[in-house]
Amino acid sequence: MLAPAVVLAVFAALNDRLPGDLSATRTVQDWPFPGQPFADILRFLSGTEFVVTIGAVVAVAAWLAGRRRPALVLAAGLAVMVLLQFGVKEIVDRPRPSPDLVDLRAGFTSPSFPSGHTMSPSYLYGFLATAAFVFPLRARVRVAVTGVVVAFLVLGGLANVWLGVHWTSDVVGGYLWAAAVLVPTAWIAFQNRL
Repeated sequence: MLAPAVVLAVFAALNDRLPGDLSATRTVQDWPFPGQPFADILRFLSGTEFVVTIGAVVAVAAWLAGRRRPALVLAAGLAVMVLLQFGVKEIVDRPRPSPDLVDLRAGFTSPSFPSGHTMSPSYLYGFLATAAFVFPLRARVRVAVTGVVVAFLVLGGLANVWLGVHWTSDVVGGYLWAAAVLVPTAWIAFQNRL
């Protein structure tokens, strides 16, 4: 997972946008869905601050429930994810989509690549979906958790493009960088169960 994330980051550092980014953004922005209110809600729920807060609550709850290793690994992964997100954004230093090219429908405060609103929830909710498959839960619960996670992450990525605050390649970069953190942390947290 790390290799494609690094390769995409190099291309993002060398280009304000990648081939297909502009046409994909314009196509998504022409859709009536998700619409401003829903996109704003998705953006709030996928913000790094919100995700880290939820992750910290889950880690504490897991610790109190006796799930020490997953709790510690989840918390450590959140810290690594935040530092990595900040570091990659600063190193790549890619500008956001320009309002003269796309409709800018939301504000932003950091460089564009990778999408933090994609990377943060992909790590946390990916970790929780993995936990749903590792712990003894009913098959319906596992499928439901996975379905909700996948739907949320796909819709959140589309919302960031629809809002004009990220290129498609920023969103893909967020998924890849999250996976680069998620795969080793999930393996460490659940290695006796995977």
